[in-house]
Amino acid sequence: MKKLVIAAVVAPAITLMAVPAQAQNGENGAAASGHQPNEYTLACLDAPTRDCAFSAALQTVIAEEFGVERSKVLVAVARALIETGQQQQAIETLMLALDEARSVNLSLVTQEKISEIAPLLARAGDTAGALALIEELQIPSVKQRVLISVARENFVAGRIGEAEVALSQMSSETRAFWQKLRLLPLAPSGSLASVNVAELETQVRAFEQPDRLYRGLVALAVLSDKKGEPADRQSYLMEANELFAGLLSLNDRALATAHRLRAMYDGNMAPALIQESYDLMLLHASRVRSLETLASVAELVGVVEASLGNLEAAVQRMDIFTDLPDKARYLSSLRSDTDEGSLAVEIRMLLREIVDLEGVYERDLVRLQLLEGALGNDNLLLATRVIAAIEDDDNQARGLALAAPLLQ
Repeated sequence: MKKLVIAAVVAPAITLMAVPAQAQNGENGAAASGHQPNEYTLACLDAPTRDCAFSAALQTVIAEEFGVERSKVLVAVARALIETGQQQQAIETLMLALDEARSVNLSLVTQEKISEIAPLLARAGDTAGALALIEELQIPSVKQRVLISVARENFVAGRIGEAEVALSQMSSETRAFWQKLRLLPLAPSGSLASVNVAELETQVRAFEQPDRLYRGLVALAVLSDKKGEPADRQSYLMEANELFAGLLSLNDRALATAHRLRAMYDGNMAPALIQESYDLMLLHASRVRSLETLASVAELVGVVEASLGNLEAAVQRMDIFTDLPDKARYLSSLRSDTDEGSLAVEIRMLLREIVDLEGVYERDLVRLQLLEGALGNDNLLLATRVIAAIEDDDNQARGLALAAPLLQ
């Protein structure tokens, strides 16, 4: 019955004509127990299309005997449905994925899936459903992180009120406030009419730490700019520049200028202002020796650096990270319109290093992370290459589903 429900809900969204009988009966031994690339994913990789990507994912789900594996593929299908404008089907598919996770009867499995599903529900427009799921999360740090992710999805979509509702459920009002300041620049300008900058300023000035006040003033400058108030923007920036002298630590100065650059980038401010902040960040980051600080700076500015056309400098920051998964996560965050070929080369080089990792699970996790980089740069050729290297059938089906929006 469960397999029929999966097919009934997901199939209409992916224009499947029919699912082969052997898949419905779970007779594909390779997919169900061998966990090696199956006939559906391999056939689709030979001639990838959007329909075959969705179909291969669904057929893999139906043939899979473990709920946790079915769940992770369904989540990928739902994410692709959102990207192709099928929000209601995505929500239904996410609920199926949650049911599959619950069927395992392990709290940790359910909790992990909720942390992945809730932000996607918000992305699909069901913030109430997302927040209801978050209530089930038992680990406070995880709950706070997922609330921030749900808020981010709403800020990006311009749903300021729903984002604020998510942040209001955080246990720390202070942390919620600073997350709001960090995420507001991501909102479309037209959605910021209700944002009271003067009220935010009062809250910012309640903090006496120079680094906090500096970041707050920069955030207020970005918001003023997005609301079409250049005079206020300049006033906040001038005050921030005067305050900067009070930051005595080299690490604090590097981090402050990195946050300034990222805020301006997220707020889509004028290129001249972004470039000025970039130069300031380079000056102060070059004086830092702390690897922890340099890693934080890289995560903040790498994506900005790449977008400014300085891909080589952005890629060099990857050397700060020692673990391959961290390198892959950082590299996959970079986007480049002017030097896509060079970025693809870097991803392929890292892809070759994965064979040194022990365990299929560990290797495929890194491959899926690199896939995010290929998809984020709309590089279908590289994406299919990464997917073809995946060793587990469920992970390969997951990769194909994620690539579906790029396919015709």
